[in-house]
Amino acid sequence: MTATLDKPRQAAAEPTPRWTPLRPHAEQWRLMTSTARFIGVPAGRRSGKTELAKRRLVMSLPVSKGPGVDTQYFFGGPTHDQAKHIAWQDLLDLVPDRWIPGGKRGPNVSYGELWIQCVFPTHLARLWVLGLDQPRRVEGPAWDGCVLDESCDLKPGVFARSVRPALADRAGWCWRIGVPKRTGQGAPEYREFCEACEAGDYPAGAAFSWPSRDILPAEEVQHAAETLDPRDFREQYEAAWETVSGQIFHAFSRQFNVRPCAYDPKRALVVGMDFNVDPMAWVVGHAWPDRIEWFDELWLRNANTQAALDALWARYAAHDGGWQFCGDAAGKARKTSASATDYLLVANDRRFQARGRTIHFPAANPRLADRFAACNAMFHNAAGQRRMFVSPDCRRLIRDLEIRGYKPGTRDPADSGDVGHLTDAMGYVVWQLFPLRLDQPAGEARIIMRRPV
Repeated sequence: MTATLDKPRQAAAEPTPRWTPLRPHAEQWRLMTSTARFIGVPAGRRSGKTELAKRRLVMSLPVSKGPGVDTQYFFGGPTHDQAKHIAWQDLLDLVPDRWIPGGKRGPNVSYGELWIQCVFPTHLARLWVLGLDQPRRVEGPAWDGCVLDESCDLKPGVFARSVRPALADRAGWCWRIGVPKRTGQGAPEYREFCEACEAGDYPAGAAFSWPSRDILPAEEVQHAAETLDPRDFREQYEAAWETVSGQIFHAFSRQFNVRPCAYDPKRALVVGMDFNVDPMAWVVGHAWPDRIEWFDELWLRNANTQAALDALWARYAAHDGGWQFCGDAAGKARKTSASATDYLLVANDRRFQARGRTIHFPAANPRLADRFAACNAMFHNAAGQRRMFVSPDCRRLIRDLEIRGYKPGTRDPADSGDVGHLTDAMGYVVWQLFPLRLDQPAGEARIIMRRPV
């Protein structure tokens, strides 16, 4: 059974001077008394989220899971040094001396490995401080609970592949906390997690958020408002998720381009394919002469083309309308483009041949800027037309459209982790079916482009 905060007085019975009173705050109280296993806390800068997380860990130490059942918890940060700087001394100061036989300079505290061992009548409890730049630090042991701080800067996948499995044996809990930044290698994954928890779509999940002004003095917030860019201020102090700077798909609007998109079993299914190994990301929709509608997405970890074809067939085995497959040009590096083998697997799969199938196999890829421009023209062109729509069910595609941006000062995508795969799959279809063309009415003067002399 998961340790909860049913009896916070267990930790407060012997408080240290570090347990200073906190300002009463309804949302923070809801967080501290929540029994959800997985919690996202995208809160404002200096708003108390890390302090609450440290206290949550310490208050969990005396909670018994049964006589002789020892427990262990950890505070995790993006790197070892960062985690130590953020949490180590505070945790030492929060743990009462009487919980540690031999004192804080004795054998039950390791200043080298950063752990504190507490001894209670029913069990031992150990609290660690760990850097997740090396995920193996949390792999192996069974953990009863943890906090992941500065979540936007954590390596993508470290929660799903290393932390979450390590919590399974003990039904352990996890807080993922941090400012809701639009930059950072883990920002897209953290935002997706928090929004899923808030929407009730993450099992046993919950989300809590509050702005800095609830906690910080008014003059500090006002100074920040006067010195920061509006987007930075909303992000850092109002706990608002902002779109990235230099957004690639700037013409995409959640308000206007997201709508219900119906599946028609009699119309050809258009499949956009990104052949990256992890994840294998495909989008599925219908195309008309004047528009495209996306209503499904495939997202497979550590997969291959055959596994994706099997997953696609499992969903649409009864489809009668035929198939159109679109991908990138064949290349030598499987990480970034298709291989001839990928297309042969698609072409030779007889399940898709029987009802009509075409494969769009370009000889060479267009420039990224041209593909992105073609997508933006479909989302909203200069004539005010919107010709590409996404179902609300395609959450990963929508997220990718909103967060994918350029590196500052360049036209190179700032892709990291899982960013970019679904929008690439979408873009291959757009470029094949709706490429950018120069429309020149008959009789007009030809447009001639020369290099300057």
